[in-house]
Amino acid sequence: MTRFLLSLALALGLTLTAAENPPAKKNAAEKKAKSPTAAPVPSVGVHPFFALENIDTEGGEVFRVGGMAFHQDVLYVTTLQPDRTDKGAFKSGKVLRVENALHAGKAGQKLKVTTLCDWLYEPCAIAVIGDSIYVGEKDRIIRFDDGVHKSSFRKGDETVMLDGISTPNFHTYTIGFEHYRRDGRTFLCGNFSTAILLGGKRNVMSPSNADIRRGSTFILGPVDGREAPGSVKIEYLAGGFRTPNGIEVGPDNTVWVADNQGIFNPSNELIRIEKGKFYGHYLRTNDGRASAFQPADIDAEVGSPKGQAAATVHLQQLAVARSPAQPIVLRNETGVLAPYNGQILLCEFTSGRILRVFTEQVGGVWQGVVFQHTGGPSDQAGNNGFSAGPNRIEQGPDGNFYIGEIGAGGLWEFNGRWQGLQRFRVKSAAEAPADFNEILAVRAVEGGFAIEFLRPIPRDSISLSDIKVGQWTYFPTASYGGKDEGKVMLKPKALTFDATGKIATLIVNGLKDDQDIITDPTGLRSNHNTGWVVQVEFDPRRNGKSLLHTKEFWYTLHRKIGGQPLGAGDVIALTKGEALQQTFQSLCMACHVEREGGAWGAPNLKGIVGRKQTVLRDGQPLEVTVDRAYLINAILHPDAEKTLPFKDVAMPPLGLSAEAAADLADFIARL
Repeated sequence: MTRFLLSLALALGLTLTAAENPPAKKNAAEKKAKSPTAAPVPSVGVHPFFALENIDTEGGEVFRVGGMAFHQDVLYVTTLQPDRTDKGAFKSGKVLRVENALHAGKAGQKLKVTTLCDWLYEPCAIAVIGDSIYVGEKDRIIRFDDGVHKSSFRKGDETVMLDGISTPNFHTYTIGFEHYRRDGRTFLCGNFSTAILLGGKRNVMSPSNADIRRGSTFILGPVDGREAPGSVKIEYLAGGFRTPNGIEVGPDNTVWVADNQGIFNPSNELIRIEKGKFYGHYLRTNDGRASAFQPADIDAEVGSPKGQAAATVHLQQLAVARSPAQPIVLRNETGVLAPYNGQILLCEFTSGRILRVFTEQVGGVWQGVVFQHTGGPSDQAGNNGFSAGPNRIEQGPDGNFYIGEIGAGGLWEFNGRWQGLQRFRVKSAAEAPADFNEILAVRAVEGGFAIEFLRPIPRDSISLSDIKVGQWTYFPTASYGGKDEGKVMLKPKALTFDATGKIATLIVNGLKDDQDIITDPTGLRSNHNTGWVVQVEFDPRRNGKSLLHTKEFWYTLHRKIGGQPLGAGDVIALTKGEALQQTFQSLCMACHVEREGGAWGAPNLKGIVGRKQTVLRDGQPLEVTVDRAYLINAILHPDAEKTLPFKDVAMPPLGLSAEAAADLADFIARL
């Protein structure tokens, strides 16, 4: 099931989600071939305030971007081919000096790329401090002294700042680096992702460095480009992450982490971390080294949502995100972007999107809303889109944003392309459409939400009957991912506009927050501190045309403000078929997805009943015919028998009851 993404383009989770399926080797011709995406990707196109521009190199070289950092007008990039099989380490990662990034693509100008080294171990983090270049590899953090002045690095040129931070595992990366400043000094801020088995199950690992806590956000330093390795210390800001492929340090040292769905992560998440907090992914321990701040009194095999801090914004699997990667806070923007200052752009790898997030603090808790911002590939009509999955985003000295892209087959792949570097240029006021409108922000108010538009909107362009509202929560458990728990469709109660026409107040009875706790019959699975996601489809129209760039938003509600409970007629009941569709999408679709040549890392479920397939039973291959009983057993006991050729994939438990498993099997049988 989907997983991670990772880092690096990872999201690698690329998402690492993707990272969990071993890539097949492809030749150059195959790399050029288009391949379908895992599932239909709703495309909102390129945001009208931006132009997505291709950047070419002098030799036509393209590269898979694991990390990016500007130093003045030079862009430094780390590249890699993710190791997702654990059968052989990829130690040909590069550091590239990319010159002319600010001008390439204009009047025939191209990038000039210099390879500084090509022998690194899956590097997904880079920073320039002073004149030195810091790189985060899988197993260590190193420094190249005076690196900005050198034309190449040889083995042995590096100074090792931190060693022994990972044992070999395809899902472990060092992600970053961001600059974190404290007491006038600079620290490197990054994330450590966790170890898993192919298929998504957790794995035990013991880095040789006793100070390392995987699944955590750290700062390392202080650093100035010349410090002695023994003078730097590692300090943890927060823990409990699974595949934290994205990190950003915003104003006032506010740290944002993007984590990916998986074990104990029922959804993808963007988190405004609080120091000393634990965010729910319980690490299997060896030698007592758990994730930073992991509660010692909770069984790591079972976990408990009561021991976790709240994620700021949930990013629903598939509908919103599959592989969230690097966020960036918009700050000090002028012109068309001025109204968006303080908001976040978030790379989303597997679906080829950029998301936009607005957050607010209510009752001492941070929560917020996510919108689709830019999405989709280039098309035959000449509309320019992402050439590969957005993994890294950096703002250049010209004020434009630079998107580093990557892929490695399977779920790491978007649009059939595996690599790229594109400029996300901010348009001038003269270029931007004067009549463009969208939802700028959504805020919790008494009984509902205040929806703020970029520009006034005709109040007669939408009515209550045009608005759809859904609400659900999640159970963070040791199962992979999570379905929408307690989901209901709510009937809006009232819609009013202020005098300016820029703010609409939507009242909805029955909204829930963290005070509304639900559990399953065992009492072990609950939604403590998880919040409730409220999805609103809001589509004002005039002359049959939508007046907004996007038509829906997802608000994560931890603290509501007053409001009325559900009354008669306030709920639109889901049919059993709709509920099963949601369960299938949440738990199955990420891996068992239809595509040419089969699925990513797991059997294709479409038309599976009646199909013959080979399984390993008691260690011996046996051909069986798939029927309802087989499906139910596979859902309840996913590792009882391995399906060939997926014998190395460890499907996590789904945590369904026997009745729910039977219903899901019947749904799959009808695909």
